[in-house]
Amino acid sequence: MQFVPKIWAVIVYFLLFAVVFLLFYGRKSEAVRSQFFLLRDPEFYSHISNFSISFMLCLVFGFMEILFSGKVKNTLWFAVLLILSNFIYELFIPFINTPDIEDAYYGLAGTLVPFVYFYFFKKFGITENPLYKKD
Repeated sequence: MQFVPKIWAVIVYFLLFAVVFLLFYGRKSEAVRSQFFLLRDPEFYSHISNFSISFMLCLVFGFMEILFSGKVKNTLWFAVLLILSNFIYELFIPFINTPDIEDAYYGLAGTLVPFVYFYFFKKFGITENPLYKKD
C-alpha cells in the first residue's frame, strides 16, 4: 500500500461501520431504533437496508482505494454503478423485491455520505508508507 492510515482515521472508519450497522440492526430490534429518525420518517427502518448496504460497500471500496492510490477516481465510478444498480433494481426488477423509489433514494444517500469521510481521510488521514517501494 502506498499510504497508511492515521489512527484517528481508522477509529472513525470503524465508528462509521458501527453506526451504520446499528441503523441496519434497527430493522429487527426495536430496542436500538432511534426516535429521532422515526419522528421524521415512520418508515425509516423499512428503507435503511439500502442505505446501510450502499454505505458499507462504498466506504470499504473508497478506503482501500485511498490507501492504495491516494485517489477516489475509481470510487466515484463505483458509486455511479452502485447508484444505478439501486435505481434499476428498485424501479425495474421485482425479483424478491417490491419496487419502491424511496429505497433507491436511501441507497443514493448511503452511497454519497461516505464521500464526506473520504474528503477528510484523503486530506488529513493518510501518510506515505515508508515501506512502499515503487516498481
